[in-house]
Amino acid sequence: MTGRDGQPMRFVVLGGGCYGTFYARQLLRARAAAALEVDEIVVVDREERPRARLELEPGAGPLRFVRAEWDAFLADYLAALESDADDRLITPPFTPHLSVAWLLRRLRESFPTLHWTTEPFRRMPGTPFERQTEGGPLVVSHADWICPVHCIEPATCPATRGPRQWDLDRTVRHLAVALEDGGQAVDQLHLFHCHHIAYGVGGFPAVEIVRAYEAIAGLVGGASPPLRSRFLVGTLSHCHGALHLLTATAGTDRESVQGDPP
Repeated sequence: MTGRDGQPMRFVVLGGGCYGTFYARQLLRARAAAALEVDEIVVVDREERPRARLELEPGAGPLRFVRAEWDAFLADYLAALESDADDRLITPPFTPHLSVAWLLRRLRESFPTLHWTTEPFRRMPGTPFERQTEGGPLVVSHADWICPVHCIEPATCPATRGPRQWDLDRTVRHLAVALEDGGQAVDQLHLFHCHHIAYGVGGFPAVEIVRAYEAIAGLVGGASPPLRSRFLVGTLSHCHGALHLLTATAGTDRESVQGDPP
């Protein structure tokens, strides 16, 4: 597997603990087996010597370590990301919704006269598992069972042993329509698809977050921006996802907005 125009890809692994160590090791194995063309594997962790650094030899092929908090790293990394970059973000399954956090920070800096917040969902997608916490994401899943830790979500579900007839992208798009019926019309939908790449590792193109920012900024910064704009932003796989409703409100319409930032 190669990036655009046949070029090798850079992979950014957030976290150097058990998950990050597994992801980095698998990417190195895929590269060694010629199953994946890798330009660089960057492992980001706040610890100086995380598990990945102890178990994986620094300088092994394209491996590089960066000591930083995830939010601080993404602030600099995404700001400098070129529009044609084919980097892939590899995130553990239990991280905060980092893409939304970055979007909110960047949008608040760019449009300080608008009130940026998150709204609770008034409609649910109807998946077997769905949980919304105050100020947090709506976490959804098509599974009501415990999935294998590194499931690649194949066409035949390893839990049910039957065809995987669901896809969360389709589910969320139906949710966007239901939200409009419930009085929460969505102006833009931005979904970051974390799908299997190779050897049990999944990720999504980092540039998609930057493009989401540009699209949102284009609407709220236009010549005639609406008093309120609403954006459904989600990071999802075929089966699981974390969703947020971002809302930008002009000063005259703030009193009716509810929700806290993630």
